[in-house]
Amino acid sequence: MCVAAAALPMILSAAGTAVSVLGSIQQGRQESAYAEYQAKQTEADAVAERSAAQIHAEKIRKAARLTQGEANASLAASGVDVGSGSAALINKSIGQNAEEDALTAILEGNRKADRMDAQGEGYKITGQNAKTASYYNAGGSLLAGGYQIAKGWKTTKKAPVEERNIN
Repeated sequence: MCVAAAALPMILSAAGTAVSVLGSIQQGRQESAYAEYQAKQTEADAVAERSAAQIHAEKIRKAARLTQGEANASLAASGVDVGSGSAALINKSIGQNAEEDALTAILEGNRKADRMDAQGEGYKITGQNAKTASYYNAGGSLLAGGYQIAKGWKTTKKAPVEERNIN
């Protein structure tokens, strides 16, 4: 019974070390999983941003076609030949301005999406760093616990054997 009582601190120290090691590893896994989730979400946002930019550009082009049609109708109603001269230049100018606006919308959307992609990569790196740090923390806990156990083993005094007087 005395030997078991003397070994109890070492057993508890080993159990504490094991819990600390497992806790460190689990924390790193959870942080890594959350960072991976954030990365995937950011990547999905980037895809949506690029798509939204294309849709916005198409709306600009559609509005330009409507404006060109209205301009042509107005000019034709006043007797102007819409295929030549100033009327043709107006039509061309509307188309060029609209295409410039559409390309600007796409460029801005792509730049925003690129920033989101970079942020997603940052999340992935954060997750990997968290996992790596958890392994180092677990290793440190294991070494510290092992040291404490070894230190306790060396200093554990043997229980004295009771001497009995036999009469």
